[in-house]
Amino acid sequence: MKQYLIFFVLCFSFSLLDAQEYVQYYQLPSWAEDLPYSLGNSEVYAIGVSDPRMEDKNLAKEVAVHRAIIMAVMLNESTLYYASDYFEKKSEEYRWFVMTEDVQELGKIQASAWVDKNSYEILNSEENTNGETVVLIKYIPTLKEDNNFFVTAEYYRQDFEVSNTRAMESVRSIKLSVSWLEENTKDTLKSFFHMTNWNNSISTEISFKNDIITPPGYSYEYASSIPDTFEIKLYNTSVNLKKGLWIAYIDSYIQSVLKISKNYSSKMGTVYDDYKVNRNDGITEYSIESLSRSSCKNVLNFTYGGMGINKNQLYPRVFMRNERPSYITYKQLEVIEKEAEKANKKCWLKRMFSKKNRNNE
Repeated sequence: MKQYLIFFVLCFSFSLLDAQEYVQYYQLPSWAEDLPYSLGNSEVYAIGVSDPRMEDKNLAKEVAVHRAIIMAVMLNESTLYYASDYFEKKSEEYRWFVMTEDVQELGKIQASAWVDKNSYEILNSEENTNGETVVLIKYIPTLKEDNNFFVTAEYYRQDFEVSNTRAMESVRSIKLSVSWLEENTKDTLKSFFHMTNWNNSISTEISFKNDIITPPGYSYEYASSIPDTFEIKLYNTSVNLKKGLWIAYIDSYIQSVLKISKNYSSKMGTVYDDYKVNRNDGITEYSIESLSRSSCKNVLNFTYGGMGINKNQLYPRVFMRNERPSYITYKQLEVIEKEAEKANKKCWLKRMFSKKNRNNE
């Protein structure tokens, strides 16, 4: 019996190794790590991504380009509304000290512009093995009194503790609504995206031109494009990629710009309250509650520097316009380090031979 058990364990272990060998790691385009630099206010570079494994490849590219335009319009100029509440309650119950927390964030982004076929140029288009089309566009803002492209993004997050269990519940929601009145056809192109993340369980509702898009509900793994030694301070935030590149991309972007807006200019206020409650059993409970609120409204322009992947997490680089620092890709850095290594070796050999020559003299 023992021999059969050992044989079964060995077979199971080999099957796991084989399964790991066949894990598909999807790639990010190399150009996505570092986008071109914008020249003043004359151009905006933006990335758009389709949903995973769309069967209609023409539709996938159309969706990717449409989303790139959405990002470009929001980058060019956005009105951002933000409010956050942090509620904390400390209480003493039956000689036990209990603390509960509740964090809520509300954000809204509004942007509009004039967009037609002459407003943008597709610079790069690539499809990865997950069937996601990734495009890079250069958008040229048009100075026109009327706008025909309208974007509204809504963000909601809440982290809270349920019944003093010490287990935190988390919910995050993103809604993206777009309306584009096309000049030639006089038709309005509408798209809608809604993502709900409840304790890392993600569901979506997606429509484009009144057609419902339903991506497969798989979990995806992406190849790292930045090494484990990357500098975390270069990036704004990180979002898990298990449900595809687009969801992580839009989620990380909205979190980044709301964080920038909050740090740019915000109002803060705090309220405290303490009280005691006499219970029927003679026990007196003491409680201290505090509420901290932050709110802001800003009109800002942004630049998307690029994105990187490490351990299936997407890391974006988002900055206010004209504040983007210089950046060296990790491949370029690797080449520089190798060249420096070779130079050091040559210098060492040169010094060694020069010593020998002096000794001979």
